Amino acid sequence: MAKKKAKLDLSVANLITCAIYAVIGIMFLILDPVLVVGIMAFAFGVLLIVTGVLDILKGDLTKGLIQIVLGAVIVICRFLLLGYLFLVIGIILIIKGILDIAKLRKKNLMAMLPSIVIIVIGVLFAVSNFAITLLNILFLVAGIIFIVNAILTLFGMKLGK
Repeated sequence: MAKKKAKLDLSVANLITCAIYAVIGIMFLILDPVLVVGIMAFAFGVLLIVTGVLDILKGDLTKGLIQIVLGAVIVICRFLLLGYLFLVIGIILIIKGILDIAKLRKKNLMAMLPSIVIIVIGVLFAVSNFAITLLNILFLVAGIIFIVNAILTLFGMKLGK
């Protein structure tokens, strides 16, 4: 069977995804893990505030106000909430890994390996409890995975396909 040749996918959505993966990967590699989570929490809080304002402009006052308040709390108290953020990030990664495994057509180990790694990283995040050495190793591995994923995304490929 002939192998498919990878094509460069320069669609706007793909380039944005690639850039996000690369930026997160580089941040994981060069910055302190606590600072990275603080930056990500700040970005998430700002995103909630912006979507809240947009929801209010669309006429959904209740949803918009809830998003603005949650976003403001996250932006202002992000370092106080850091322990919970690690737990939430871990749970999100675990769910993503499980959903990725569920979506796989071929259920072999090589296809599931990237999703299993994401689940393991999620578990480590969820139970890390500020173990800085563990976080440094975890962020190094996660940074490498995000950068590899950015490169593969640029070519329209995914790990495990």
